[in-house]
Amino acid sequence: MKKIILAGLLTTTAVMAEVKTVTPYIGTINYDSSSAKSIKDKAKLVGFYSSVGDLNYLLEFSYGYTQINYKDGTIPDLKQHDITLKYGKFYKSFAWSAGLHYINDNETGAIKDLADGYTGILGVEGYKWFGYNKLTYGVDTYYSYYRHAFNDTSRTSETKVGVLQISPKIMHSKAFSINTKNTISLIGNFIKANDYKNSSYSSFEISDTLGYKKFYTTLKYNGGEMRSGVKDGGFTVYNTKDLLKSAYTAKVGYYFTPKLEADISYAKNNYQEYYATTLVLLPEGTSSIAVISMSYSY
Repeated sequence: MKKIILAGLLTTTAVMAEVKTVTPYIGTINYDSSSAKSIKDKAKLVGFYSSVGDLNYLLEFSYGYTQINYKDGTIPDLKQHDITLKYGKFYKSFAWSAGLHYINDNETGAIKDLADGYTGILGVEGYKWFGYNKLTYGVDTYYSYYRHAFNDTSRTSETKVGVLQISPKIMHSKAFSINTKNTISLIGNFIKANDYKNSSYSSFEISDTLGYKKFYTTLKYNGGEMRSGVKDGGFTVYNTKDLLKSAYTAKVGYYFTPKLEADISYAKNNYQEYYATTLVLLPEGTSSIAVISMSYSY
């Protein structure tokens, strides 16, 4: 997988008096050791997320840099920059959000896939309170547009590739006590990519976060099939034709103070890497991602 999973790095700004949050992160990706399953070797990633918001709005910004090394030393390292800007507006029982994710990289030659592109973000959600418990439901819509890409049937000339994704979601948060809270969420992802030979893909994500005093842990599972998709509310975009299958993610975090938090996450992914040179999916392989982040609010 070319893109990184930011899940868990995006610290949600508390809905109260205006709060600013900054979250730097650093991580590594290890691709399948078999050359038959992945032409990539390792990757490093670094970036930050920031936000400012209050009871009425939330403005979010993120920047990420990824550098991928290939097993074949004659292939230049891939260097990619991701920039995301998103704005959300809150009302009594619903909210909406809109944003844009921009990708710029140096893909060229035989390994070039989707390369540079833009993803528009639009979401709406409603919520209901039951005492201290909260039910949230809604849908996010994404449209990714790659101006100078290749589809999966020809490399004779560059073309425009568009990918539409609709992701309904539901989340329930329950407070068991003043010290213990649990949040479970379910997200569906439905992708339509008319420029691909197989144009429809569907997948799901289920996660559970348990918080106890200053500690919290998140377990997440992804299933189904996703291709050129979007995750994490638009902050993660896969500008590749890799076929993502199952993934397992675990994260542990600790609040040193109410304003300072750190976490570490690890993900194991099963996927088929797209080999742009021959327009085929390689045999199923695995990759692993480890990320450390720290968040400060003020």
